[in-house]
Amino acid sequence: MSLSRKSIIFFILIALGLTACSKEISTQVPTSEPESVVPAIQLETILPTHTSDAAPISTPTSLPDENDYAVCGSEGLIDVGYYFKDNSGNISPTQLVRFQKTDDGVRDYVAVITCLKHDEGKISNPEEVEKGYENEIIFFDKNGLAHTYRIIIGGHYVAPYDPSHKDITGSINGVDTLFYEVEEWIEVTRSQFVSNGSRQIGVDIYLDDNHGALSKALTLVYSFRETNLQIAEALKTGEGYPEQVPDDFFLFATDAWLIQEE
Repeated sequence: MSLSRKSIIFFILIALGLTACSKEISTQVPTSEPESVVPAIQLETILPTHTSDAAPISTPTSLPDENDYAVCGSEGLIDVGYYFKDNSGNISPTQLVRFQKTDDGVRDYVAVITCLKHDEGKISNPEEVEKGYENEIIFFDKNGLAHTYRIIIGGHYVAPYDPSHKDITGSINGVDTLFYEVEEWIEVTRSQFVSNGSRQIGVDIYLDDNHGALSKALTLVYSFRETNLQIAEALKTGEGYPEQVPDDFFLFATDAWLIQEE
């Protein structure tokens, strides 16, 4: 075989070897993620974490129905750590906290956070409750519509009245329970409602008992038992709030706590 022919064959073999090497390198898989891939934890941080029924994020196709939540105050709602959504997906001001019974098993209550209608309440009619705090409480149904009822908080409602016991059992920070004369409580609530721009409040509302004649006040409240229980059921479901209530009806709360930004 001539030298020139051997050279040609040699160069052909080298060319074939380089082609095979190039193909092998091009099929290797990278061992590290590209920098453009977003870690999963970054995606999770944009999801709602405060609700147990959080739905996937989507762009709304239309604006939600109007609700009555503006009557709670000019500055919007304070985050209270409890979340209930209305039919439009908005967080409702009316937050059912728990149903409870007194230690002696005599009385049933419901603890609820919602809004009062007026910045400044007034002293209750002593023919109803002696030295109680009166205002109007607003419950919102599942459509965001407001239902307003008269409420009396605290006062002297178990006979015989203890003159050394202050009128109102309440908390201004939601933690520390203190005792106030009703005039003090009117000023404390008015001041906080105005400064917060929100009239959110928590109350323990009397529903029912098996000793309804402990005082004139509780006898009167006991006469509203059926309406109380109807409102209690509405708090569970978001519907069925009574539009008509008995003459002189009022809800009665034994104590209250104000809602503040943490």
